[in-house]
Amino acid sequence: MHRKLTIENFKCFSEKTEIRLGKMTVCLGSNSVGKSTVIQACILLRQIYEKAVLFEGTQIRKYNVQLNDVYGLQLGDAEHIKSSKNRDDICLKLDDRYEFDLVSDEHRPMEMTVKNRYDADKMSSYKGLFSKSFYYLNAERMGPRNYQTIHSETADDCGVYGENTMHLLSVLGPRKVEEERCFGLDENKRVNTFSKQVEYWMDYVIPGIEINADDMTDLRISKMSLRQPALDTGFLSPYNFGFGISYVLPIILTGLMAESGSVFLVENPEAHLHPKGQSHIGYFLATMAFAGLQVIVETHSEHVLNGMRIAALKNGMSPEDISINFFSINTYGGATYHSVENIRLNERMDLEDWPEGFLDQEEEDLRTLRELRRR
Repeated sequence: MHRKLTIENFKCFSEKTEIRLGKMTVCLGSNSVGKSTVIQACILLRQIYEKAVLFEGTQIRKYNVQLNDVYGLQLGDAEHIKSSKNRDDICLKLDDRYEFDLVSDEHRPMEMTVKNRYDADKMSSYKGLFSKSFYYLNAERMGPRNYQTIHSETADDCGVYGENTMHLLSVLGPRKVEEERCFGLDENKRVNTFSKQVEYWMDYVIPGIEINADDMTDLRISKMSLRQPALDTGFLSPYNFGFGISYVLPIILTGLMAESGSVFLVENPEAHLHPKGQSHIGYFLATMAFAGLQVIVETHSEHVLNGMRIAALKNGMSPEDISINFFSINTYGGATYHSVENIRLNERMDLEDWPEGFLDQEEEDLRTLRELRRR
């Protein structure tokens, strides 16, 4: 499991910045303060590893890293993502063990080059971002669809945007889910197949929904329909059920099927969910982290964080297992800089630090209401 990510000269992080990682890592803060940069740094590291595997056994040690269209990256020109124009490189470091300098090339503005001095086999044995499998769900996931194209019958993840979700659900349906990841909040929900476990966890996040997925391989499409048992209807189009289900389904399926020891990156798991659903998806993600995944989440939701804390307390996780990183912009001596503060938890999963701007908007709004009422 990775314990630390260090970023230097990449986007908002001009100075060397350390982000502490845990089994469950949470990136919180307002907009444009560096949370997405952490996700993008992980994707760049993953891309370096994949190039190392590709060129294993050859003399090639210098790779081109794509800044766009790989795992959904849209970083643009290399010159635009370096903090300093006086440096050609971006430095990424993982656990004080693997360090890479990505260097820009004026002839290839949409790429950066990196020299790898590490053995691919040893990197693979380290797992995490260097595992056989890697899972990432972009904030801009696919909304309701009646069907999805089967891009490959051998797809082993839901895709960056959830584009393989229906097909994977159809394929995995009768297979067994690891016991540690099975729904454990209702003794009556004990069937351990993927189809049932997805249904149980989905019902926990968005109550009262049944899912039916089926492949039509002759047409190269996967179909999905939904039903609410409380209503006297059959299975209907996903368009009748809004965005929440389509956005959360690939999170649930990925969590249940992801390889143990691998990394699962999730952006905005709270999107299109009621606060109760946000708390419950947080509980789910922490449960998957407890079961063997390293989960890294970017979120704006205190409900997601609270759901994680509940799962941690219920499952006996250590405070060190959850790393909460608060990203902010500060001013000192007339200069503005980005900072990352790690928020500590105690054994009771209470937050021991509460810096200004950290999940305090409700308090701010209530204070404003009181002041307005006094006028």
